[in-house]
Amino acid sequence: MAKLLTSYQQVARECIAAFDRVDMRREEGFCVRSGLFSANLTNFLPEVAEDEHEQLYTNLLRNLSLEKFDRQLMHLSDVSALEGDLSLINNPNKPFIFCTFHIGSYRLIANALLRKGYQFSTLVRQEVFETQQAEFKEYCANMHDTFQTPSKVNILNAEDPRVLLQMTRELKAGRSLLVYIDGDTGSGEEHKTTVDFLNQQIKVRKGIPYASYLSGVPILPIVQYRKQNLQNVLRIGRPIEIKKDEGRQEFSQRSLQAIYRYFGGYIKKYPDQWEGWTYIHNAMVIKPESLLKATTTYNLNKKATYRFNQSRYRIFELESNYLLFDRSAYETFEITADMKQYLSAPVVMNPVKTLGANIFGELLTRSILV
Repeated sequence: MAKLLTSYQQVARECIAAFDRVDMRREEGFCVRSGLFSANLTNFLPEVAEDEHEQLYTNLLRNLSLEKFDRQLMHLSDVSALEGDLSLINNPNKPFIFCTFHIGSYRLIANALLRKGYQFSTLVRQEVFETQQAEFKEYCANMHDTFQTPSKVNILNAEDPRVLLQMTRELKAGRSLLVYIDGDTGSGEEHKTTVDFLNQQIKVRKGIPYASYLSGVPILPIVQYRKQNLQNVLRIGRPIEIKKDEGRQEFSQRSLQAIYRYFGGYIKKYPDQWEGWTYIHNAMVIKPESLLKATTTYNLNKKATYRFNQSRYRIFELESNYLLFDRSAYETFEITADMKQYLSAPVVMNPVKTLGANIFGELLTRSILV
């Protein structure tokens, strides 16, 4: 294994060198995507200094490029470290709901399950179901040709209204499930609950714990991350099983909170390896105080000078348009070039005279000027 790992590390470094030759800041949309990443870090991991955000975002893009490289490796498990109670994944006849996040080389778990001969189904959103189904089937076929693995993988559409029934049937038939629970894919907004995640609360779907409850198959959290020496790690967590006399709703809430607490610990440690930073705001529960509503009760003569609220807002240029982005409420406003220039000044002077009472009042109300 040592020789294989050394060879892998050498090729991975070459991939990194190729990535680093590209100036990502010049890529179209970089500032907007980096700004959204920074807003999510600020809200979910406020302990990370803001001057580190852009480098962490670049690191994330670098790690995602390595993840794409890893997808091509049939021998990925052989150059990775498997940690935790390995006996839990050594019996392919005992089904689990393998639950993971899009962190690290997140296809590693599929590689490991195929190598061990698991019969399993994986859950994907509609877009992936339509566009990447053939690619994943080809990957499974290549794994079979390389290792003669007996695994047969089914792909389920997470947005099919019948998916809970399909998952339960598969589990009762002795097949396992592989789910990327941070993708928040499924049907029906009514099937959600609120859990704590890092420094915020998010809305998450209850379908996975429901399937576990109905089938009696435990949930097994598994996390992947990349060490500093570029070796991938697959770490097996502790099974989450139904307690005696526990109801479906109670089990759903307890298991989901345990899952997000478990993965949250790894995201804190490896914040630049989690793809979810690009979409976690879609699940975030926006606090009422962040949704500032327009009002006419503002004091226009409070002080003579103001400044742009840089801690809450950012200004981005996208296709020759200027966008004002609220990092707390995740709202975007289009502004003129003149307004952009005015707000970019170190000190905003004579706002009533320059902007007019109504516009100035709106900027005060939304704490754009402070």
